[in-house]
Amino acid sequence: MRQVLILIFAMTFAAVAHADPLADLATAQKAVIEAWTKVPFSQQNVIFVAEPSTGYGVYKKRDSNVFKPGEPIFSYAEPIGYGWKQLPDSLYELHLVADLDIIDASGEVVWSKKGFLDSDLQSHKQNLEFKLDMTLNVDGAPAGKYKLHYTLYDMTSGKTSSFDQDFEIASAG
Repeated sequence: MRQVLILIFAMTFAAVAHADPLADLATAQKAVIEAWTKVPFSQQNVIFVAEPSTGYGVYKKRDSNVFKPGEPIFSYAEPIGYGWKQLPDSLYELHLVADLDIIDASGEVVWSKKGFLDSDLQSHKQNLEFKLDMTLNVDGAPAGKYKLHYTLYDMTSGKTSSFDQDFEIASAG
């Protein structure tokens, strides 16, 4: 019995000593990609920011959704569950397009733009970290409460998602 235990210990120790952390990481990454394909196309971390971000998760959150007349509106969002298109030369492409409607307090669409945003990325990896920066100038819009309604299209998978951001334009002065 003692010899069996020693043999089991030796085999376990040998397996641990020869474990390949890079292979383990590649296996985990493959599992994450598989799980990603099951996530509904949507977005997380939709916020107003003080200025356009400088990278994924690298932004300065704005403290308020009230903007001065003529002040640019910067929005940040992290889409999730999008797909990738396999390209030649071991490349992957993700491609997202957004339409934008501005809706006033009565529910009327006061401005609309198809293809407001068109963003894509080609990479040798199936990137899971992708961010959208949206800049809007509403010069001349009257003071009041509004809603930004974004419709996001994943051009690879054909899936659609949408999200809203309530904001206000303050009175001048």
